[in-house]
Amino acid sequence: MRSTVFKTRLSLKIMIAVLGVLGCLVPQVALATTQFSEILYLDGQKYSLDSLPLESYYGPGNPRPKFRAPNTATWRGYIATWEIDGGMLYLKAIRAWTGQGQVGLPALFPGRKGPVPATWFTGRLKIPEGPVIKPAVPHPIYGKYRLITVEQGRLVHQEVIDNPGGTQLPGP
Repeated sequence: MRSTVFKTRLSLKIMIAVLGVLGCLVPQVALATTQFSEILYLDGQKYSLDSLPLESYYGPGNPRPKFRAPNTATWRGYIATWEIDGGMLYLKAIRAWTGQGQVGLPALFPGRKGPVPATWFTGRLKIPEGPVIKPAVPHPIYGKYRLITVEQGRLVHQEVIDNPGGTQLPGP
């Protein structure tokens, strides 16, 4: 009887160990959730945005708030809405989640109710276009991308590129 209990426990421990090792071998991407995209309005049209311009706002003099993920599709804890108007990038609105609940633009920029010029942002905005070539996490890979280069909030260049073969473009 003791021998059977011992063998059963040993077999159970071995199975748990094997499952643990196999779990480490599974790519983390397979366990991830596609993230909600930011939103960008450009020339009156609504686009999904694969870039996170708000992240460059935070730094040593401006710490990032303690956002909470409301679900597994929003790990960053917020969804921002952007607009390019008159050649300038604006943060138009934000839905963010904190320990106190959902907050909006005034919580990040006290006293501001309207669009905030994104003068802190210099970089490239990436807008997916065309068909999905490859479903991937955190964002699917598309057949084309509109790339918008921004310097201190001002649009300086815009181009559409093909993404043959569905390879991931470098950086957001």
